[in-house]
Amino acid sequence: MINLEPMRVLLVFLLLIFPLYFSQAQPLVKEEAKVYREEGLRLQALGDLQGALSLYLKAAQMDSTLVEAYNDAGVAYESLGDDAKAEQMYKLALEKNPNLMSAHTNLALLYERLGDIRAATAHWKIRYEYGDEGEYWWEVSYQHLLKLGTYPEVRKEILETQAARLSRELRYKREKKEMQNIKDAKNHIAIGKKAFAEGDYEMSTEEFRKALTLVPADDDLSSNALNLYKRSARLLARDRVAAGAKSALDYMDKEDFSSAKKRLEEALDAISRIAQEN
Repeated sequence: MINLEPMRVLLVFLLLIFPLYFSQAQPLVKEEAKVYREEGLRLQALGDLQGALSLYLKAAQMDSTLVEAYNDAGVAYESLGDDAKAEQMYKLALEKNPNLMSAHTNLALLYERLGDIRAATAHWKIRYEYGDEGEYWWEVSYQHLLKLGTYPEVRKEILETQAARLSRELRYKREKKEMQNIKDAKNHIAIGKKAFAEGDYEMSTEEFRKALTLVPADDDLSSNALNLYKRSARLLARDRVAAGAKSALDYMDKEDFSSAKKRLEEALDAISRIAQEN
């Protein structure tokens, strides 16, 4: 009679050790698959498409989760003129990872070249919607969708997105300009106050006037600038009246009564305006 006990023990031992061996071997296989893919990329860069393709397929066979290898194989097939195989590889990549944007891009380009505008638009739309605004392939997908223009809703979405972006940009620029205007207005007011304190009412009046042109009329800063402007302008007018009266007296001393009269009339006119403002 055959003794089955040793065989039974061996079978139990193998069943126990195999999962351990498999779990340790898997990472090694995945790493080896990556090496095959990297070598494939190197060969492709050198122009060896057949060699690159065989390595991509080997990498995908060793690690089916390495979806980039399927996409790379699709690129190689397409470069070799086999569009059907290329399409198959791109689709396999997307079956395993629907968010692989490079595969969507490659399919969109392939379908567009083959004249399948509906399929091309579908993949360009995905690439556009999941891309980051402003990055290269987002902009490429945007341009291709506009060029294809077969689906009004796509064009409408793109134009609405563009309009919203432009609106944000304009709002940002407007707010930035307003902030700069406020900063400049405060600077003019500060200079005006310094000139006012030094008795240079001509300069202070001009600085307060500049501040008024930079801020909205209903703004508190504008109200403050307006009050300062009025005070400065009144004192400037007073000094000009005094200077005019002195000039008139100087002309009278010279017996130039015509010029003296003119200066006095100017001074009286300025006094009248000041009185009306008060």
